[in-house]
Amino acid sequence: MSKLLAISTDIPITPVVSFGQNTAEEHNGWGIVWYPEEEFGAAAMRDPHSGKSSGLTEVLADWDIINTQLLLAHLRNEASRVSYTDTHPFVRNFAGSSWSLAHHGELIGDLQQKLPIDSRFPIRPMSESDSDHLFCWLLSEINRSGASTIEEYGFRKLGKLLESANKHGTLNILLSDARSLFTYRCKSGEQNIFWARYPARSNQHIEIAGEGVSVHINESELSDSSCLITSSIAFDNNFTLLEPGGFIVAQRSQIVATYPTKTAGALPRIDVPAPISLEPRSYNRCLQVTHITNYRYETPVEKSRHRYRLHPIEDRFQTVSNYMLELSVNGLRYSLEDVFGNTVVGLDIDSPYLELTTTMSATVSINTPVDKPDLLPHKQTLPIIWMPWQAKMMQSYMLPSELPESQLNELTDYARSFSARNKGELLATLDDITWTIYSDYVYKQGSTDLQTTPYEVFRSRKGVCQDFANLMICLARMLNIPARYRVGYIYTGADYNNDLQSEASHAWVEAYLPLLGWRGYDPTNGVRVGADHVRVAAGRNYRDATPTSGVIYRGGKKETLTTKVEVVELESGAC
Repeated sequence: MSKLLAISTDIPITPVVSFGQNTAEEHNGWGIVWYPEEEFGAAAMRDPHSGKSSGLTEVLADWDIINTQLLLAHLRNEASRVSYTDTHPFVRNFAGSSWSLAHHGELIGDLQQKLPIDSRFPIRPMSESDSDHLFCWLLSEINRSGASTIEEYGFRKLGKLLESANKHGTLNILLSDARSLFTYRCKSGEQNIFWARYPARSNQHIEIAGEGVSVHINESELSDSSCLITSSIAFDNNFTLLEPGGFIVAQRSQIVATYPTKTAGALPRIDVPAPISLEPRSYNRCLQVTHITNYRYETPVEKSRHRYRLHPIEDRFQTVSNYMLELSVNGLRYSLEDVFGNTVVGLDIDSPYLELTTTMSATVSINTPVDKPDLLPHKQTLPIIWMPWQAKMMQSYMLPSELPESQLNELTDYARSFSARNKGELLATLDDITWTIYSDYVYKQGSTDLQTTPYEVFRSRKGVCQDFANLMICLARMLNIPARYRVGYIYTGADYNNDLQSEASHAWVEAYLPLLGWRGYDPTNGVRVGADHVRVAAGRNYRDATPTSGVIYRGGKKETLTTKVEVVELESGAC
């Protein structure tokens, strides 16, 4: 019985694949196909004779030259013919890229009659294998439609095509066009097909083995790269069984389509149609915001200076009424607008105090713009070409974090993986970054501080809202997308998982998009910013937009800070 295995990652890895190391059985050959980084051409290695004792098998087990984001492998226990041309996976060049196919099962009858290959199609079977004929038939049908990729042909349409072939025998399939990995399970359920996704995490490695196949991916690579595996072997408890007649499609480790929409076991949160579209939870709200901060000291503060950025912004999408800012200690109070357009209240205090309480309240009406990419005059793609004056104006929002070059290189590779997965489409890329941070990173209070860098968040895969915002800003800037840090409040009554976000100020990202302007993305919650978000202050980073800041010149030992934030929805007439 054949064994199928495929690996899809977002950043290239060097997996070590071994055949015949875990069983005493002799095997009638194996094959492996991989796509080198950023290439549409495939490399292949096959041994039609034995997966246990051949010199080629030993070379593969010790070989670390494979560097890829996509790999297909096939181990065959039984075969009627032992020849190189019959050894899976098959590779054919079609529509400008190498397509590969691995098949477990048997199709019966006159396939040229049942699955006729278009006589005008130049790609013909090179062997008498039913799998070879099936592959050429699939390519001829895709060619007949005018499509050049699996996604362009249509995932569900390809599933139906395989269903029609499945009527003539048994069919478990791995198929790739160098972009997508399409895994299909036979309707008869004759062989199991499983899948598992491993989000990138530090201090983890994948060591899976069973039934003559083993795969090792070291922890240093998994710290950076997420990994999706489909296989006829459930190597561990992470694997979920695909339903008979079902399929799963992955692109650079992300699941972009499944059928049926629910499989046995729980699907990950990334089970959404491709491309990912993150609509706001709501478009119109009237919210009442109250923000109270209280500072207490064991000894009196004799002289201090404070800055408050607590006034929600007012523009055509957000209006403010009943705004009030109360300060419990008197001093020289003044207002200004900083270089980022934030309203700032300053307070200079020269008289002693032991306690300082700040209370801000406001009623905010929010009307979120509805962005429809299909209504734009042209598709927005990466890289974005900025006019010289635009680049000058946006320079502050396009400079990456000051990090070592090696760390910036890793973050650049990570950022480019999103662009590549979404074929350079700007809006889809930003949605993907937003969702991936939400899906793959852990919200954990106390795991970071204000000095934590985007690279440290990238490696640890954990943090809080400010960390996720900083990471997304860094990734966007690596793609030449202007991005800024936004501080405000969030209404968590709109069915968000983490109510802790509503107990303090919230942080998210705003990216400047051609023809649209500044648009918000909340990677902590995996959504585009909508009417649940009250915008307050913005800047290049947290320091530019911090809600409250100050300096104590004399006195004030052992400071104690308490904060309370409340966001309540009002009826629309209250605004």
